[in-house]
Amino acid sequence: MADGISSFWGPVTSSHEWCEKNYAVSSYVAEFYNTISNIPCIVLALVGLLSSLIQRFEKRFSVLHLSNMALAIGSVMYHATLQHV
Repeated sequence: MADGISSFWGPVTSSHEWCEKNYAVSSYVAEFYNTISNIPCIVLALVGLLSSLIQRFEKRFSVLHLSNMALAIGSVMYHATLQHV
């Protein structure tokens, strides 16, 4: 990060600057709109998972929805903290 901001979560370790200003909306969420835009992905993956379990689809469909949910949760964590793990 160019300006060396230290956040609630510690020093920012991301080297990429996305299209919105960091910590403009909340002092706890670095890129607020990038973070909340992943919530529908998590909800839809949860709906798909529950639907595939209720309808007793093959396990591959549950794995698909779980992997989509994990990807969206990881994106929320990254955009909220701008930390690399």
